[in-house]
Amino acid sequence: MIPTHDQAPTFLAAVRRIEQLTEEIRRDGLAGFERAQSAYTEIRELRLVLDARIRELNGQRQ
Repeated sequence: MIPTHDQAPTFLAAVRRIEQLTEEIRRDGLAGFERAQSAYTEIRELRLVLDARIRELNGQRQ
């Protein structure tokens, strides 16, 4: 589920969470496949939030 703008993490928090999830995936390897699958889903959702915020900022500059 993609969070609404009010529920979404800050840009920096989202980037940090992506880094944390990436590290967990690297550390757990194949043994953590289910966790990795969940982490990738969360990363995709966070990237959508980041993309939306970037588009919003770009729109404000024009």
